[in-house]
Amino acid sequence: MTILRRVPDDIYPDWMQPAAQPTGPPRISGTAMPAGVFMSTGNARSAGDLWLILTGMSIALLGSGALVLTWIISWVIEQFSALPLTGMLMMFTPGPEGEAGPLVEIGLNLLTLLCFLVLMRVTPLSGYHAAEHKVIAAIEHFGEPTMERARAMPRAHVRCGSNLLAGLLPLLLIGEPLWRLSPIAGAVTIIVGWQMRFHTGYLIQAIFATKEPTDRQLRAGLEAGRTVLRRWREALGRPVPPLVSLWRRGMAQMFIGMFIGIWLLGHVYEHLHLWLDF
Repeated sequence: MTILRRVPDDIYPDWMQPAAQPTGPPRISGTAMPAGVFMSTGNARSAGDLWLILTGMSIALLGSGALVLTWIISWVIEQFSALPLTGMLMMFTPGPEGEAGPLVEIGLNLLTLLCFLVLMRVTPLSGYHAAEHKVIAAIEHFGEPTMERARAMPRAHVRCGSNLLAGLLPLLLIGEPLWRLSPIAGAVTIIVGWQMRFHTGYLIQAIFATKEPTDRQLRAGLEAGRTVLRRWREALGRPVPPLVSLWRRGMAQMFIGMFIGIWLLGHVYEHLHLWLDF
């Protein structure tokens, strides 16, 4: 069995770490779905492709909602300032000249991220996300998940994709605009952001990306965990080719769903003026 990699105890205390020699599958990955939880060991999984594609589409819809909320807030700010925020957001107008342009761009990027995280926090997705983390942690610690064991586990998990995202956000949202002002400041931001990814990822999980799951959400997580464990045992833990394992992990289907969702939303946006007759 694979020994799971540990991270510094000052970020995730020892009792939150996976057991050094887990009694279950070597590694379980998962994702929250709009109405459930998906889990996979690479050779076994708890749900089919359609649910994962729909999950990707729902994330695209959530991103679209974040852009709408950002536009509304930007419009309000625009009424009290000379900044062309809505035009910049929609890429209709360039930003202010000089140093102000990149700084305003960074502000819009961070506002969009905040709106996305807030929307995620108020949707059921954050509850299912926490249920996924709690059940996986219970499996890693005890081998078999129960309602009591899962409920006692923390909402944040050291292997959550939020940690990777947190490491990339300084590059995507801050580093590139800041580089145009000062390459040194941009490079420092990117390096420090990556080094702090577990700290930032923990905060994102604890504040926005998860909330205490309801009993229904936790039961959905337990059902997914027990299903993937049963199927893993039925497969006798046999390894599968890397590409098959990657597909069964589910990320590819989610990206497909996201691209479909983005395409559909773009199609709606392009034809909205025709459908509304203006």
